[in-house]
Amino acid sequence: MLTKKQPSFAPMKSPKAPTVPSIQVMPLLQPTSPGPVACHTLAELIHALGPRTEVAQELGVVYRTLTLRMQKPETATLDELQRLAVLAKLDLEQVFQLAVYQMQNPSEIPASQPGRPSRQH
Repeated sequence: MLTKKQPSFAPMKSPKAPTVPSIQVMPLLQPTSPGPVACHTLAELIHALGPRTEVAQELGVVYRTLTLRMQKPETATLDELQRLAVLAKLDLEQVFQLAVYQMQNPSEIPASQPGRPSRQH
């Protein structure tokens, strides 16, 4: 008598917790910072580079677009991420990892200037 073999299913593995990417960047304006700044999200990377008006100008976007990219990294184009990587002297993959981490772990963007609230209602 032939017996029908039951398919075996491997137990599902639980997804790993995302690892927090951490990179060190030097601000565009060297005198304001004594050394590299640690960044874990795309917003922190942009913030660490210096004043947003100057970073926006260096990236070739308007201030509002830069702020939107900080709030919603999923709206950034590949070209914008590449220009940001060049500006920050990083690999595109590192910048992409920061964007992905921020999309998976949303948080408030840093205040545009020290002492100012991050959002004004």
